[in-house]
Amino acid sequence: MYRIGELAKQAGISVRTLQYYDKLGLLSPSHLAENGYRYYSDLEVMTLHHITVLKQLGFTLAQIQAILQDNHGLPYAEQWSQAIRQQIDFVKQEQERLALLDRMLHVSLHTIELRRKIDSSELLQFIHSLQADKPSADQQPQYTQRQSVFKDDELQTLSSLPRLDSDDPRNAEWVKLLLDIHNHLDEPPHSEISQQLAERLIHIMQSWFGDNDSLVDKYWNYIRPEDGETEKVLGLDQATMAYIDRIVDYYLEGRDQE
Repeated sequence: MYRIGELAKQAGISVRTLQYYDKLGLLSPSHLAENGYRYYSDLEVMTLHHITVLKQLGFTLAQIQAILQDNHGLPYAEQWSQAIRQQIDFVKQEQERLALLDRMLHVSLHTIELRRKIDSSELLQFIHSLQADKPSADQQPQYTQRQSVFKDDELQTLSSLPRLDSDDPRNAEWVKLLLDIHNHLDEPPHSEISQQLAERLIHIMQSWFGDNDSLVDKYWNYIRPEDGETEKVLGLDQATMAYIDRIVDYYLEGRDQE
């Protein structure tokens, strides 16, 4: 048994907090002595453990109280097991939520970096997606579509490409290249800057795809938007891809003639 001061000290919380929990009916001492001392048993320690974890996960005291009531009346050991299982489930849910938030933030960051402007409609879509607790774009249909186009070994290569919804360090180089390309779309293919951009692009493609030029071409055509379509890959709209086609073709023709 623990007196209220001992429990507070051991748990690293204040006596006032324990008194407040008692007032709410969230955590009451198992025994109140005639001298007014409050004593807590191992069962209350378990409950305090449960409350602390749930608070760390962002649950309100009212929500915690409802959760604790669900376990009321169960045998001691089963209460422990049930509480721990609930905590594990809540932790997994929080991990999934934070992973989703991380992906969405990276997409927003790279979108702003590439477009150099803030689109209020995209920000509102981001907020709506968070409120709905689901991603703004479903990756599964896209992957299913890829399976119908690419072979298993090709899919394995594509799965290793950097994703703009991640903190892959390769994204910085790719975003910088796309920004430079966007700033020189009016350059003729044979200009020095266009050819430097083509060389940088080919270098990146080789680092991503190895020597599999046929897969590069296949993937390039796969992500090419049709007339009137928006970009399938962030930063690669029709005008950008047409410019890249011109500068790369000119670069490869010049290399073949050497």
